[in-house]
Amino acid sequence: MTFGHCYATWLVSEGVPVNVVQAVMGHEQASTTLNRYTHVAADSHARVRAALNAPAAYSPPAGVRAAGDDR
Repeated sequence: MTFGHCYATWLVSEGVPVNVVQAVMGHEQASTTLNRYTHVAADSHARVRAALNAPAAYSPPAGVRAAGDDR
C-alpha cells in the first residue's frame, strides 16, 4: 500500500468527510477516493462490534419520558 492509500484510509477511518479527503487527494470524483485509495482498516471490525455493543447514548430531553417509562 502506498502513502496515498494509507493517508486516505487513515483520514476516512478518523471520520474526515469523504468530500474533504477527495479534495485533499486531488481527485475529481469521490468514487476514486473510496474505490481506489481507501481500504478496510485492520481494526474496523472490532470498532464496529464495540459500537454495536456499547450502551445506547440516547437520553430523552428533560421533561420527556422515554417509551415505557410509567413514572
